Amino acid sequence: MSFPFLSSYAFFWWLLALGIPLLIHLLNRRRHRVLKWAAMDFLLKASRESRGKKKLKHIIILTCRALAIAALIIAVARPLATSGFLSWGERKLDTVILVLDRSASMEQSSLESATTKRERAIQIVQDSISELGGTKLVLIDSASGAPIPIASPSTLNKISQTKATDTVANIPALLDTAVQYILKNNTGRTEIWVASDMQQTDWQPQSGKWSSIRLGLNNLSSQARLRVLSLNSVANGNRSIRLVDAQRIDEDLLLELDISQSAETSQQEIPLTLSLNGTQSTDNVTISGDVLKLSKRLPLSGKSGFGYIQLPADTNSRDNTAYFSYGPELPVHTAIVTAKSEVQYYLSLASAPPGYASQQAKTYLPHERIPWETLSLVLWHAPLPNQKEQAPLLEFINKGGIIAFYPPSSTEDQSFLNTQWGLLNKASTGKYFIVQDWDRSDGPLRNGEDGTPIPVVKLKAIKRREILTKGTSLARWSNDSPFLTRALHGRGAAYFIATLPDYTWSNLGDADVILPLTQRLLLKGNKRFGSGYSAILGQLPAEIAVDSAKRQRLDKATLSTPLNTEYETGVYAFGERTIAVNRPANADLATELSKEELDLALSDVSYSLFEEETEKSSAFAQQLWQIFLVVVLLLLIVEAILCLVQKRKKTDTTL
Repeated sequence: MSFPFLSSYAFFWWLLALGIPLLIHLLNRRRHRVLKWAAMDFLLKASRESRGKKKLKHIIILTCRALAIAALIIAVARPLATSGFLSWGERKLDTVILVLDRSASMEQSSLESATTKRERAIQIVQDSISELGGTKLVLIDSASGAPIPIASPSTLNKISQTKATDTVANIPALLDTAVQYILKNNTGRTEIWVASDMQQTDWQPQSGKWSSIRLGLNNLSSQARLRVLSLNSVANGNRSIRLVDAQRIDEDLLLELDISQSAETSQQEIPLTLSLNGTQSTDNVTISGDVLKLSKRLPLSGKSGFGYIQLPADTNSRDNTAYFSYGPELPVHTAIVTAKSEVQYYLSLASAPPGYASQQAKTYLPHERIPWETLSLVLWHAPLPNQKEQAPLLEFINKGGIIAFYPPSSTEDQSFLNTQWGLLNKASTGKYFIVQDWDRSDGPLRNGEDGTPIPVVKLKAIKRREILTKGTSLARWSNDSPFLTRALHGRGAAYFIATLPDYTWSNLGDADVILPLTQRLLLKGNKRFGSGYSAILGQLPAEIAVDSAKRQRLDKATLSTPLNTEYETGVYAFGERTIAVNRPANADLATELSKEELDLALSDVSYSLFEEETEKSSAFAQQLWQIFLVVVLLLLIVEAILCLVQKRKKTDTTL
């Protein structure tokens, strides 16, 4: 607890007035001359016994008068009682720059109160600014990132720039904007107030911007000060849902979802509301643990449409809905780069099976022109391309395409994405190479939607080629060497398979493994064409106008703020295009920034941290001048009573 003052410290020169009562007292004593009178000796001798009490009374009266003057001067200076946020103010502030976190996580409320963290922060700032009196307020919100002067603190909770959004914040960029604003404007004595729930994804403690921010704040240390309001209380009972993928397969839409909850609880059944083209239905799912990975297959009617999946209401309404849209089914093209052989036959069969009319496969020789822009998947059974020939392959993968490499017949020195083929291994007579372990939750060999595993154990090989890679191993032979690896690049990936669908190599062509493996790679590569129907908030395609006047909200899952649609998720029509806009993946990563990480990011910067753990305090500061006025009144009353008693005794003596 400390006591800064709103008014200038020049008021404290008036404390010299404390000497006025003492001066009057001394001058009053010098006004009387002492004359010796024998008749009074008896009376003086009788009064000596009470002289000590009278002297004490005079001292008390003098003290009351001096303290009354001191209390009056302090009341005029308007002291504040603070508990951290304004604890060491030196004088009246000219400007406060409020950096307001408007990310989706700031809409968290407690089980006891419907007030969100964002609303709580605004309330605290309003109370504190009104107490400061006459201080200019500039708002930098995390959604727009632009500094906006606020005419009156009372309007802070009414303007669109402080309303709820589904975005994530970039605190380093916002602080840099605040520093630049101070440098470009005559803000006078300034403080930067950061109101945030201290999420790591918002503060980005590893960002390279912190060095320039520290330099800027240190250069402004005589003019500006940084204060952080941490609204980091955690309310249990919150769940969030995120759309991982939405893909049309024939007349079905396959949705992959993640449902997370803030605290691991016992197994619990929760209802999901599903809306498809305006028709709603409810389905129950069971969740235990902190994350549930869920796949939903929806039968479609019509060439295009949209919808959403929604969780029941909880302590944060901004993360309860995932949106999707889809268009007409498009042909899925696969290129098989190989010479005609048994391998080519099985690869063609796996990438375009009978009955899958939309899937088409075509074979190309290694040096033929390949139509990369139309492809979802490339199955490469040929020597790895040299450095000059790799450019179109890398560009294809970077844009979301998938290439699966199968081993060539001869050993080579070429590498692709830090991966190359090694030696050819042959099994002993009567023995086989078998796959001992594979990733059942990630990659093309993961378990099915119902948990059924791919029968990888049925695979037997008599020949295999070593894979020398720095990529991820998704399956391994019994000797721990890789059978299937993955190398990521941009939005796509390259996969390497250590054996061939050729019975002189293995029984991979039996379809138990190669069919689900190839179909999953094909679906993954086809996502790059389905991206035209989905987008991440803040990452809309450049060709789409983001002006809110040119977009139309189609769904009715949640209430929308007209001036805030640019910062809200939902299904929108952009002219003839329909796009489902969802939250960024990192918006649901509830990892709090530690005090050590904050100290490291702001190393060598003087700042104060106010952790608002409860909702009992209504403001950062409370004025105490009213209390000091009451003290003045009480002191004057005590002084008057003592003086009246003294006069009454003098009157009695005279009589």
